[in-house]
Amino acid sequence: MGDFFGIIIVRPMGLILMAIWSLVHNYGLAIILFTLVVKLILLPFMYKQKKSMKKMNLVQAESAAIQKRYAKNREKMNEEMNKLYEREGVNPMGSCLLSFITLPIMLALYYAVQQPMKYMMGLSNDTMSAIAEALGTTFDSSSAASRTAQIELAKLAHENWDKVADFASKGLVDIDFNFFGIDLSAIPQFTQFNALWLIPILSGGTALLSSYIMRKMQNKTNPAAAENQSAQMNSTMNTMLIVMPLMSIWIAFSFPAAMGVYWTVNNIFSCIQEIALTWYILKFDKAEDDEKTKERKRREAAHRMRLEEQAELKESGVEVEYRGAKSANVSKKKLKAREAEQKRIKDKETAARAAQIKAEKEARRAGQQVDDEE
Repeated sequence: MGDFFGIIIVRPMGLILMAIWSLVHNYGLAIILFTLVVKLILLPFMYKQKKSMKKMNLVQAESAAIQKRYAKNREKMNEEMNKLYEREGVNPMGSCLLSFITLPIMLALYYAVQQPMKYMMGLSNDTMSAIAEALGTTFDSSSAASRTAQIELAKLAHENWDKVADFASKGLVDIDFNFFGIDLSAIPQFTQFNALWLIPILSGGTALLSSYIMRKMQNKTNPAAAENQSAQMNSTMNTMLIVMPLMSIWIAFSFPAAMGVYWTVNNIFSCIQEIALTWYILKFDKAEDDEKTKERKRREAAHRMRLEEQAELKESGVEVEYRGAKSANVSKKKLKAREAEQKRIKDKETAARAAQIKAEKEARRAGQQVDDEE
């Protein structure tokens, strides 16, 4: 891992975890509170993501129409899609933003858990080697087996604190990794059935619950989109219901149990957060969404109007370029004015056509009278 990532992201996460541990003096509880702090920090991003997903679902119909209209012209389709997103204030990458934020945090926590003496306590390799020597063992940070070397050394220091107490002046902290009888510094093993197996089971179960609740809340927030979901979309979501728990179980069996605790608690908090945000959006954002929906429908009407005009002009042999966002993004007043103007022009054309038909009839009548007189 690069020094930049370690200094900028991992070390601050380690300091936060260390600060929480200093308050509660319980490693497992510190992991839980750390998870809660991270979820609260990410709460505004989660809210924006849900709003962005709701907007994306609202414009699905128009998006599908554009894709169908310009199926043979990829460049034009992308141009019109970008205009649609700009007009509706939708960011298609908004749902990916949270992933770019949560992934570094999860990696940072992993390294903070894996290397607590470096990232939580701020000890140098030389100091760790001296601690290992005082404990009658060796420490090699560059070896292939160093994935759990620091957390094992920290556990050994706790068990033999009287031998290394002098290193407290350099930052060494006496951390007890025991949490309700489970050693959070140990990695659960498939071949060894013991209390550590509880961590992967809880991790997988809560991941399944989190995926299920997230799907239900999305359908509740966007019922129309849920009804119109394609078979492929449903298949993808059903696959995620299986993949996420399996991934959670794999994580819990691959890393120290502390990571499994973090993942389990994170899934539980995600369930609570999803339900709370859905309730808030449905209760307090409804009026705002209704007004925005009306405005969006007005823009869609203007958008369709311009497309129809474009098609009519093309049929007449007139080349025209439609500037989607600029011509469609009109206010209600302007839209009504445009509709009134078009109605006036249409009425004028109708009147002119009627006058022309009347004149033709009178001409035919006059010609008929002349024939009769002859």
